[in-house]
Amino acid sequence: MNKMLKFFLLSCGVLIIMTQFYHQKPEWYETERSVGLLRYSPEITDIDVAITERPWDEKVQEAFLAVVKGKENLPKFEDYPAVEFSNNNNIAVDLNSHPIGQQFRSAIRYGVEYNGINFAGKYSTAEWGCGTGCQNGVIVDADTGHIYLLPGLMMGGFETRKDSRLLVYNPIHIGGEWPKEKYQIIYWEWVGSRLKLLGVYRVDVKHKKMIELKEEYAYYYGWVK
Repeated sequence: MNKMLKFFLLSCGVLIIMTQFYHQKPEWYETERSVGLLRYSPEITDIDVAITERPWDEKVQEAFLAVVKGKENLPKFEDYPAVEFSNNNNIAVDLNSHPIGQQFRSAIRYGVEYNGINFAGKYSTAEWGCGTGCQNGVIVDADTGHIYLLPGLMMGGFETRKDSRLLVYNPIHIGGEWPKEKYQIIYWEWVGSRLKLLGVYRVDVKHKKMIELKEEYAYYYGWVK
């Protein structure tokens, strides 16, 4: 066997071993990798300083959210179960059921097709941008295709669940921009053909607690009359 052939076979063997190692990493590899990453992450010694200097840092957000008071009292999806259901997987949007339908027909159709039924048992949602840090959206009845415009605008999107009537504007999620003082989390309940305002909140970063913004209620009530 000549040297070139030996070198080729040896190279193939090394490549096979490296490929197996990559796809089947032992437990110690992940542990060492995690430890290595942590060495390059700034240590959180003072959560107040960290959340001010690095509000975008996911580790800081997790640590901060863990000590925020009052979050356990916020409305929960499981407290507002869906009461109507549909199995329609081919939702035909009635673009004439609301003026917004003709303005954003592509965004609405795409959102409904992509999301399917994802709210209150028989509804689908669609969302689109309306400028920097601004979103708008609609709710669509899966059976009739009727469009309902979401009240007001959002800065952090919204969250829904298929089995719940609760809809949350600007939900808190790790990696988002919610630590901002002016970031408002708004809770709505679907009541048949409209949304009912449940509460407006923000995170008080200084005191690390949830604050209810009752002075904002009049503004949001104005959108759902």
